[in-house]
Amino acid sequence: MCRIAASFGPVVRASSLIFDPPHGLEHQSRNAREMNGGSVAGDGWGIGWYPEDAADDAPPGMIKSILPLWADENAKTAAHAIASRSFVAHIRLASPGSEVCFTNTPLYPLGAYLFTINGEFEPWPGPVSRAIRARLDGEDEAAVRGSTDAEMLGALWRTCHRRLGAECSSDAIAAALAEALRIARDITAQHGGTMKANVVVGHAGGFVAARFAAEGRPASLYHADGQERWRGASLVASEPLDDGAGWRHVEPGSFVIADDRGHRCESIRIGSAGGSHAAR
Repeated sequence: MCRIAASFGPVVRASSLIFDPPHGLEHQSRNAREMNGGSVAGDGWGIGWYPEDAADDAPPGMIKSILPLWADENAKTAAHAIASRSFVAHIRLASPGSEVCFTNTPLYPLGAYLFTINGEFEPWPGPVSRAIRARLDGEDEAAVRGSTDAEMLGALWRTCHRRLGAECSSDAIAAALAEALRIARDITAQHGGTMKANVVVGHAGGFVAARFAAEGRPASLYHADGQERWRGASLVASEPLDDGAGWRHVEPGSFVIADDRGHRCESIRIGSAGGSHAAR
């Protein structure tokens, strides 16, 4: 599985997630501690951000590459020069049979949002992929360029978000994500499969992260809030970025929400069709 991270708060540089911490994403790309399937995530990387004064509907900036993060000069030079309140980042370990190419490399920009997952759908591709695609609005289906479960779940989230009103608020983002996870869970179950998906949806005003598995234990996800060494930022990461105190497990079936209202955790309540929502 991949490794993901996001931060929101005072303006910091991209290197604060990638290179500066002792177990930042560059270190995790070669020496992951809690990643299923190995310790090396060398199949590409991506990072997205928003200008400090970005409006709610502003599109993000993004750079990504199919090179390993540790070997990419663009990452080494750009990360120290990009500053933002809101970052989402990803290092990729490609699933077996999934092509390593630019279109399959997270992150995925969805209008004013950044979307990524650490997880897997089984079986994939095949009937699950086709069934999810059939649930998409036309413009979201047309926008899918690659073959990954991550991009398809992002397209499903965007369809759910639009159908629920498309408000750029944490509550609306979380409600749409709960509904997308419900649909994906039900589809995989109908085809004798299962899914695990730790998700981050980033926007100019914060992020919503989810730790979810249809069955069994989801992949690792941690959060930290307001530590002095992070300059008061809220963070989520597949693995703690350092060995300092303050990192806490995200409970399975939970959201972490960071925005100008603060940093909070909420249960993901997923029911029957039309019954998904975040606990308030």
